[in-house]
Amino acid sequence: MLGQILLNFDAVLLVLARISGMFFMSPVFGRRNVPAIFTIGLILALTYTAVVCYPVHEQPIDISSYTELAFYIMKELLIGLIMGYLVLLAFSAFLLAGQLIDTQIGFGIVHVLDPHTNIQIPLVGNFNNVLAMVLFFAMDGHHTLIRLLVYSFEALPPGKVVLTGDIAVPLFKMFGEYFVLGLKMTVPVIASALLVEAVFGILVRVIPQMNIFVIGLPSKILVGLLILFLMIPACIRVMDGAFNSMFKGIRSIIQGLSLQ
Repeated sequence: MLGQILLNFDAVLLVLARISGMFFMSPVFGRRNVPAIFTIGLILALTYTAVVCYPVHEQPIDISSYTELAFYIMKELLIGLIMGYLVLLAFSAFLLAGQLIDTQIGFGIVHVLDPHTNIQIPLVGNFNNVLAMVLFFAMDGHHTLIRLLVYSFEALPPGKVVLTGDIAVPLFKMFGEYFVLGLKMTVPVIASALLVEAVFGILVRVIPQMNIFVIGLPSKILVGLLILFLMIPACIRVMDGAFNSMFKGIRSIIQGLSLQ
């Protein structure tokens, strides 16, 4: 079997490119705080699994030049990047919600370092990100994502995929859905922050001697954190629904590409 694989090593390279693209874009497998040797080993292991389960080496690809091979590799890499991008969209919605919440409750200038992107992210956004990551692994999302990746080789054999502009339609649709989802997650906290501001606005009119700057900001933070704590069960349900929608979106895109 190894000899047959080596005879059609081009197909194995295409499998490797698709898996690498998904790992590079996905915030689950592509985190920079994960040792590179572990990530590379997992990519190679999944490549071998995909080759064994769906013997791409038995489906010869007509490649006549290195330029054509590079074109096929870029196309497979793009498919993997699209799959990873959908995962990134889901996590970005939770990060957006955290950033808006931080601005409302007074944590707008407080940031922490995200090990995945090496950029500063909002405090509540980091909390949402960690909560989403824990939930993702708890609901066996990493295995589901790997199964979808391996399934893509059955539905979309390497080198046989035809990419058209139609693929942008579901991507933009899911982008809009997750953007709206991120906004919806902030509504309770934003409403409570506005209510606190309204209350203190009335108190200032009634008691002009009160120092609103000393009392107002800590009160907004306290109320915001309390609402955020009470929102955790609802956030978990929202995240669970978002991940299930993401998996369905990835599968539908794979099936859509298989029909072209």
